[in-house]
Amino acid sequence: MMATPESTENYFRRLSHKNIPEHAVRTFGATGFRVSSIGFGGYRINYNAMEHARALRYALLNGFNLIDTSSNYTDGGSEMLIGNLLQEMFERGELHRDEVVVVSKVGYVQGQNMRLAQQHELQGQPFPEMVKYMEGCWHCIHPEFLEDQLSRSLERLFLPSLDVYLLHNPEYFLLDVNKHGGFDLKSAREEYYRRIKLAFEWLEEKVGEGKIKAYGISSNTFPKPENDFEFTSLETVIEIAGSVSSKPYFKVIQFPFNLYEIGAYFEKNQSKGSKTLLQFAAEKNIATLVNRPLNAMSNGSMVRLASFRETDGKEIQDDFAKHRQLLLELEGRFKVELLPKAPSEIPKKNLQNVFSISQQLSNALGAFQNWEHWDHVKQNILFPQCFSYMSYLNQKLNKEPVWSEWSESYSNTLYQFIDTVTKHYENQAQPHSKNISDNLDKLDSGLQSSETLSQKSLRVLASVEGIHCVLLGMRKVPYVEDAHAALKEPLVLNALKILRKLNDV
Repeated sequence: MMATPESTENYFRRLSHKNIPEHAVRTFGATGFRVSSIGFGGYRINYNAMEHARALRYALLNGFNLIDTSSNYTDGGSEMLIGNLLQEMFERGELHRDEVVVVSKVGYVQGQNMRLAQQHELQGQPFPEMVKYMEGCWHCIHPEFLEDQLSRSLERLFLPSLDVYLLHNPEYFLLDVNKHGGFDLKSAREEYYRRIKLAFEWLEEKVGEGKIKAYGISSNTFPKPENDFEFTSLETVIEIAGSVSSKPYFKVIQFPFNLYEIGAYFEKNQSKGSKTLLQFAAEKNIATLVNRPLNAMSNGSMVRLASFRETDGKEIQDDFAKHRQLLLELEGRFKVELLPKAPSEIPKKNLQNVFSISQQLSNALGAFQNWEHWDHVKQNILFPQCFSYMSYLNQKLNKEPVWSEWSESYSNTLYQFIDTVTKHYENQAQPHSKNISDNLDKLDSGLQSSETLSQKSLRVLASVEGIHCVLLGMRKVPYVEDAHAALKEPLVLNALKILRKLNDV
């Protein structure tokens, strides 16, 4: 069973008591699904975090019926949590499978996928057309890899099929060529689109087999200028889909869009420079998913478009010391009780390094330049590394009672420790966020009814014509509540004026 237009419409009828306004429910392009204008982003959720499960359940019970995840999010842990929670809700009758739209993505080779790819190479059977972009991050969209990954994603999600399956940043091929050379622009693009065509042929086969209902591409380079080396042309990929099938199931795209990255609406990069990405997508009835709505790249640095917590400094210092001590004790236990039982294929020195965060971050309250610097390290180094190893050990040590107890305690303590450090840098970031929030209120007085900068930002983005669903990371119930408040507010009639003013367009 998959999502259907009729059942997704019925989902909102069932939740009519939640008072979700009509403008906050959108028809998802040619798929016909009815979806909330804000969707549940699964980027940072993990399989053993009860807080994340509570947030997802709360979202599904309160009007958010589109879930976006990927095979590489928390090294498969995101799909595992979503799958477990959905099954529980289906069994309880709280939700029906055909009411919820599940989107997953494929392409990244990291963590357990990296170990899988390296194992294939050692056996003399490498996945074809592997892009080895950098140590720890490869990429592949060849059908052999996609076949392997779809089965793994469906297994983690406990689903027989997906509603939408997206190639996840296939432009890594272009990034790699741009970084390492080997192709001129014309040749690089020819090869890039040849690889995409091969993937589309496989995706159409999976539609025929009933494994997926629709497919598409998630690309950071859809909104880029047409002459950018890494640009992905929606017009070209639609033509490719049409060459593969007379009735292609290419129906969904995903791309970044926020208050400061506005190329999707303002950059004319389609139809020989006569149309924007959103104009062309609307013309072709392609469903649009927006990512990074609150994480904007501006003037070479990342800006978080959210209001930050303000926490007493003494409380932060006390909690930091307490949670660091607990981490230190748990990491000592790992060394004594679990390290001897760890699989031999991973050097024990590597495991000791990974599970020594209490030492690595002993000076975390003074080691980072600002919130953006800390968030980059947290999201791109700390969490991926830690959860990659934990996911692997969970498979190898799942029959060890001590592992189950330790891993749950360690995950919870780590989140508390990391959150304490985050509070410290949030205190530093809040004045700048308040300034952005005040500016938005001046540009449109209607935004004053929204309490937080994140609510104001989401309302502006969801009010832009051609946007079907804005994906938001909602790993905590308060984040869902914040998004729900934005969902229920009126559309922002001056959305484009605000974007122009903020960016001097």
